[in-house]
This record gives sequence, structure tokens and C-alpha cells, in this order.
Amino acid sequence: MAKKSAPAHFNMTTVIREILTANPNASAKEANDAILEKYPTAKINKNSFSVAFYTGRKKLGMNPASNRGRKVGVRKSLSSVVTSAGGHRVDLAMLHATAKFLSEVGGADAAIEAIKHVQAIQVK
Repeated sequence: MAKKSAPAHFNMTTVIREILTANPNASAKEANDAILEKYPTAKINKNSFSVAFYTGRKKLGMNPASNRGRKVGVRKSLSSVVTSAGGHRVDLAMLHATAKFLSEVGGADAAIEAIKHVQAIQVK
């Protein structure tokens, strides 16, 4: 009876690292094809290969080929500048002063009336 050929034994992460250093833009399929070309009798688990490939890319400091996942935006701090509907820039200190003014005057309607009186008195 003929002996079976022994499956190829190799360290997948080492081979993937070698492939990625030689060609940083290699896709997972290209890397898989290169491994099968080098070790034709190797049985490669698809999921294990995928984990090893993307972990290797991450450890080598390479960004993933696609930017899948949730988009991460830039958070604005409370002290950032807010633009109102009229296009005027209002900072946080001005918002605090406005809130204080509204509470002292007694509401938005009273504040509008007070502003109209101030505008009528001012000399341009």
C-alpha cells in the first residue's frame, strides 16, 4: 500500500508576514494564492487564514484595504463655536449670558421687547 504524502507544515503567520512585507498591497486572495503556490499540499482553513492575514496587517501597521464599519466623526467640545441660523457666530460664554438675560427678564417675549426698546433708544 502506498504511503500518503505528508501535509505541508508551515507557520502561516510567518509566511503571511513575508508576503505582506514583500507586497504591502496584497489582498487576502493574493496572499492565499501565494501560500498555495508555495505549499501546494497545504490545507488552509479559510477562517484561520483570514484572522492571521488581517492580524498580520494590523501588526505591521497597515490599514485595512477597505474602511468598513461605523464612521467615526469628530466630536465638538462645549466651548466650540456654534453657528446660528442667521450665520452669526455664538460661543458658549455668549449662550450663558443669553440664558442669564432670559431668566432675569422673564422669558423670550419679554427679552425681545427689551431688545426692541434698547435699539430704539440707541443713537446710530
